[in-house]
Amino acid sequence: SAVIHIGAHKTATTHLQRSFLVQQEALISAGVRYYGPDSLRRPKRGLGDVFGLQGFGKTHPARSQKEQREFMFKDGHRLVLSDENFIGVLHNKHGNMVAPLYPKAEPRVEALAEALDVGPLDVCIGVREPASFLVSAYGQALMGGQMISFADYIAKNPLSQVYWPGLVARIRRIPTVGRITVWQHEEYRWRFHAICGAMLGDDVSMRIVPIPNKVHLGLSAAAVAHVLTHMEKGDPNTLGDQARKAYPLNDQNPAFDPFAAQEREAAQADYAKQLADISSIAGVTVLRS
Repeated sequence: SAVIHIGAHKTATTHLQRSFLVQQEALISAGVRYYGPDSLRRPKRGLGDVFGLQGFGKTHPARSQKEQREFMFKDGHRLVLSDENFIGVLHNKHGNMVAPLYPKAEPRVEALAEALDVGPLDVCIGVREPASFLVSAYGQALMGGQMISFADYIAKNPLSQVYWPGLVARIRRIPTVGRITVWQHEEYRWRFHAICGAMLGDDVSMRIVPIPNKVHLGLSAAAVAHVLTHMEKGDPNTLGDQARKAYPLNDQNPAFDPFAAQEREAAQADYAKQLADISSIAGVTVLRS
């Protein structure tokens, strides 16, 4: 059996991936073969490349799809894949979020399921409240060298663009996809073991221990202000990282939060409706209390 965790970006994916990585040997002993970004994002050796999937760079991989599948499974019975970039990046080179979210997700997941050919491919997806997601995505854009104000960013990337039911419905249409498990980024800490259960499969009883710290901290308001003040003369490739180190998130440097309370409330109400819509899709499980 096999599962792919496709992200989304900015939903604690790196924390989950590193939690699996540090317990790699225990997973192997349990019959689980885990592959994350450390092995799936190598130049010309990414997940799409090694299986020769269309839309990726390497069209003639060294192994056949059957040989690659056997190489990844080895003596295990469960293949766990995690790479949010497999279904596409969050921003294009102009800092625009591609609309709809991850337009290549459906054909890429379908092609992977066919290449693996081990029965239905389970899919795991984390989602996040739209306003919070946009703020985090904006921080990623700044860290990636896109020197842009939040006003200009949201003009190009409106809240209405963050629509999770569309992504889940597109994945659900794939006939070779099995179970789809969705969770809220806001409840990640409390759903951690249920998330691991969805990824490891019903027949694996081991418990993954989460690594203790957050991995990618967001930007403080002071850090964002520093970037915008110095963007004309600073190096865009390093300015964001310098600002995050100079003004780390703490009691003295609160998080960057450009939305008014009314806007936050509207985004939360929309998020609640989106979650209800996702829950109504047959074959989708939303991890909720």
